[in-house]
Amino acid sequence: MSLIVQENYIFKTLIMLKNILNLSGAQRLSKDEQQSVHGGRRVGNCPTYPPEICTFCGGGSLPNGCCKGSPIVHQCLSDFL
Repeated sequence: MSLIVQENYIFKTLIMLKNILNLSGAQRLSKDEQQSVHGGRRVGNCPTYPPEICTFCGGGSLPNGCCKGSPIVHQCLSDFL
């Protein structure tokens, strides 16, 4: 990426951030409030199954017990409920 393109990208990013910060009705979050924001993730709201069942249905088991997969995987998992 050329230097001019990088500078243009940085400039546009800074303008975007300034516009976000100047939204009407926006307020600053405290440090504790910032740390409690999870970026839209549904924390603790994922289907959990034993790793063997998740793998059997074609899903990927995560360390927290969540089973990630396609709608077909979750249809298979629903049979175990």
